[in-house]
Amino acid sequence: MRLYDGTFHDPLPASNELTNEEKQNAVKEAFLFAWNGYKTYSWGFDENRPVSNSPLNSRNGWGATIVDSLDTLYIMGLMDEFKEAREFVAAIDWGSTNDHVQVFETCIRYVGGLLSAYDLSHDYMFAAKAADLVERLLPAFTESPSGIPYQYVDFKTGKAVKSKYPGGSSCLAEVGAMQLEFTRLSQITGDWKYHNIGQRVYNSLDTMKLLHPGLYPHLINPETGAPASSFVTWGGMGDSFYEYLIKQYIFSQSKDDHKKKMMTDSVDALKRYMMQSPKNHDDLLFISSLQEGIDLPVMDELACFAPSALLLSARFIDGMADIENDAKRLLNGCYTAWASTRTGIAPEVFGWVSKDGSTIGDLTRHKERLAKQFGVFQFDPGYILRPETLESIYYFHQLTQEQTYQDMSWEIFNALHTYCRANSGFSGIDSVDTFFPKWDNRQESFVFAETFKYLYLMWDEPTNSPRFPLDQWVFNTEGHPFRIVNITPPTSDDYSSSSSPLSTVAQDTTPPTQSISEDLWNWLKKNMDSLGLVTDSLF
Repeated sequence: MRLYDGTFHDPLPASNELTNEEKQNAVKEAFLFAWNGYKTYSWGFDENRPVSNSPLNSRNGWGATIVDSLDTLYIMGLMDEFKEAREFVAAIDWGSTNDHVQVFETCIRYVGGLLSAYDLSHDYMFAAKAADLVERLLPAFTESPSGIPYQYVDFKTGKAVKSKYPGGSSCLAEVGAMQLEFTRLSQITGDWKYHNIGQRVYNSLDTMKLLHPGLYPHLINPETGAPASSFVTWGGMGDSFYEYLIKQYIFSQSKDDHKKKMMTDSVDALKRYMMQSPKNHDDLLFISSLQEGIDLPVMDELACFAPSALLLSARFIDGMADIENDAKRLLNGCYTAWASTRTGIAPEVFGWVSKDGSTIGDLTRHKERLAKQFGVFQFDPGYILRPETLESIYYFHQLTQEQTYQDMSWEIFNALHTYCRANSGFSGIDSVDTFFPKWDNRQESFVFAETFKYLYLMWDEPTNSPRFPLDQWVFNTEGHPFRIVNITPPTSDDYSSSSSPLSTVAQDTTPPTQSISEDLWNWLKKNMDSLGLVTDSLF
């Protein structure tokens, strides 16, 4: 029996009724359903609107869904689709946009997707397109007196553009979550200016006066590098910054002591000031936000990346093993935010009642019942197909091999199948706590890059031989895997923040000896000067 006049879908069989192969194939079918809907109605645009079957440009019109999907296509073995996507990417003209380019989103989606496609396929074109694009993004960094990048670049003028945040501030999550991409590009090209420019961000952060060392304000003045707010969050506008601290440390093969200390300080402060269990639910942990040092008991689904970041810290940083239990309780909290709703889908923002009885907003009778029974209630009830809880579940399964995490991921996929599968793809919904939610007609590119990818990888066989060992690959914040290679900056202290001005940053022009062929190096150096379009004739 269908739930709502045929609009929604019958649930899939329970996890224990299907083999891992059957579950992985179900995820692949869902991906292809959304991919073919995009191809049919919106090819070349950034997104497909999955309810109205119509295109939308939200990321400068370069085909964000195509670039963000490259590695997922490759991982799923969809080689015909990958080849078609490659042909599209080869013809992208980054200079074609008339809109300001948001540096962070462009970096994690486009640059991240291209670098991952290169690492998987070893196709020179992807690396060249990434280098071309990053060159155009650099004014956001080089025009900043403090090293904190501006939010936008105007590709027509080549000038940086301030954000619309108060005072033109830059966002913590954005300025601190492009370094993996820049470092990987430096490794591939042998030009270390990208790495060094990315690391300049930490000049300002290292000298910033903080109320709680390790916890940074969500807005920063790019002119001065000073805090532009007193709000601290591991959710939206803060999240990826903390994620990249531990991931940069792992990516450096445990050589980046600067990021190790930053992550250790951040986790210590997180545990002391922001982690809390809801009243009568000690098995759960949540992360509050801080406003001038006062904690606010609300948490974004975006912050549900944190269990994976804490787990990685426990496994890769000596002396942090004790945080693993907190990471597990935090994941329990995130998963409960999913399991406690009528749809089985987590809200964008959820709240709880603190042990002292404090909460945010007025508690309706329904929210009070949820808080008492589950420890959590919906604060913003919408959902836009976010992947963060799935991301953390993936890491926990990879590092523990416990069946329970596969079961969790299947329950989430089943809920998405039931309520979010629309006419030509998957749509966000307006409320997770009704059996009859309304679709929002949006399917962002991260659905292909992250949501489907983490679900698919959960069912890889054999489970004791992961496709992406976490000491050999690092996923960027958009779910794009980068290969860890033994190529380090020219000097040993380049992984820590450098006080050198950009004009004197050393640029290594010697072909690297690992991970890249001399032919690729020569080809990139030749074509980087012109920043022209890359065509198939070059290969």
